[in-house]
Amino acid sequence: MKEKKNKNQSIENEEFIEDELTEEPKGKKVKADKIKEPVEKKPKKPKNRSKYTSKYFKKFSGRAEDSYEDMLHEDYKHVINRAHQLSSIKESDYESLIVITVPDAFDHKGKVSYRLDKKPDGTYTLLYDQALVTVLFFGLDSLFYHQANVDHRNGHIAFDVAGEFNYFDVVHMETSIKYDNNDHPKYIMLDLEIGLADGTIVPFHLRNHHIHSEYELNTLLTETESKILEILKSKVRTSRKL
Repeated sequence: MKEKKNKNQSIENEEFIEDELTEEPKGKKVKADKIKEPVEKKPKKPKNRSKYTSKYFKKFSGRAEDSYEDMLHEDYKHVINRAHQLSSIKESDYESLIVITVPDAFDHKGKVSYRLDKKPDGTYTLLYDQALVTVLFFGLDSLFYHQANVDHRNGHIAFDVAGEFNYFDVVHMETSIKYDNNDHPKYIMLDLEIGLADGTIVPFHLRNHHIHSEYELNTLLTETESKILEILKSKVRTSRKL
């Protein structure tokens, strides 16, 4: 099938401690000194998003910037909002959600740019300027899913697809690891196919990693991939026992 931290506004709180309000001889009260909390500096929002993104992806690797990460999370937030509208759901309709991103050109003849972001802890995250974003909403009895193409160069979102199915209706689940070329692979992919009782097949692309000199995956599955498979299979198997 074809998300973000909430920004809490920094507010300078003015606190007045009651015990520090003393009386002058004439009965006047003296106001205590204002206690200001330190204001956290937030990264500035790029004025020209397209130009900023183009410059950011000129180098294949570099230090991660909070301003770009915030921009990504803002895009994911818009995708989740569109999913809510197309699926007619709200937060109370599901227990948890997981966002999956894989590189995918926004235009038919477009080309995806990649970048290795180095985090403060020394780890790397592979980024791409265009992506296929899939959001899985795990409800009590049903899975709601939504996918859309996102162009992070300008924030455009299109080609939405939304759907849902009951866990009880799942009759088959197949997970496969694939390569674009068996002899000289450049990409490693992880796909999940869900077979429903009516014969419908619902595919999910969980991974499309670009293999490069610094690519290293010490486990068969990433933490997010393991979580998706664990939650989904657990809910399907539980529904069969009811």
